[in-house]
Amino acid sequence: MAAKKRKELEFIDDGSGAGSGVAGLVSAVVILASLIVAAFFAWKHWAQPVILVKHHQLVPENVKIPQAPPWIRTDIKAEVFRDGSLTDASALETDLTPRVAHAFEMHPWVAEVTRVSKKAPAEVVVDLTYRRPIAWVEVPEGMFGQQGEAALPIDGESVLLPQADFSEDDLELFIRIDIEELSMCGPTGTTWGDPRVAGAATIAMILGEQWRQLGLYEIKAVADYSQPNAPATTRYELYTPNEKRLIWGSAPGHESTGEPAAALKLRLLREYVQSRGPLDEGAILGLDLRNPEAIRTALLPN
Repeated sequence: MAAKKRKELEFIDDGSGAGSGVAGLVSAVVILASLIVAAFFAWKHWAQPVILVKHHQLVPENVKIPQAPPWIRTDIKAEVFRDGSLTDASALETDLTPRVAHAFEMHPWVAEVTRVSKKAPAEVVVDLTYRRPIAWVEVPEGMFGQQGEAALPIDGESVLLPQADFSEDDLELFIRIDIEELSMCGPTGTTWGDPRVAGAATIAMILGEQWRQLGLYEIKAVADYSQPNAPATTRYELYTPNEKRLIWGSAPGHESTGEPAAALKLRLLREYVQSRGPLDEGAILGLDLRNPEAIRTALLPN
């Protein structure tokens, strides 16, 4: 009986060792499978998105904008990306198009962003309108700490344009604006803030490229105290290079009762120049574009 019991014990001991080996193998397989599953989910959660974002990362080369006109001498895309507003931007973002639109709208040379569209895999097309310089605003000496007088470029909405894109050779390209007691302007890319500058800019827009053909040089805004018992208003005057004066009147869209619209004033001025020749060479004393009948009378043959 004792021998039999020992044999059974020995059998039991041998069986227990084999079972432990199988259990260890199963545990190893389970652990390996768990690691594989964990690695898969880690890839899906962290590694794969990182690679995808890098692949779809927005870079200047993948952004298409209209060709800049000749008066813009800076790399607009490079400046937009340099300011950091599109740092780490990805084509995978759901709000990428408004983000890109806002970034370009903040550039001082951009007047409006009309549309932003995405194309695979990471290309973005931006439709926008550029600002166009229309005039120089004469700045009194010392206003911005400068020595001597200066001139700053604006567009037709009196938005201050980047000065770095202009040189002294460009001073002859646009009409000048002179404002009595000029107020300080805001930062580049914003409107000047002085309504008289805005009014003069509108006149410059109406004159367009014709200001040179008409023999003009400058638009001045002066205080008009002609109405008794009434606050002063702003009167705009046109000057030739030899400082001959023509009276324009009110800002376009703000004409007083009976005052002709800006389009009629421009037509009268063109007719006068065509009939009498260059303004600096003819007698234009008292030429007032607010009085069409007087100008038509002056154009009658002597």
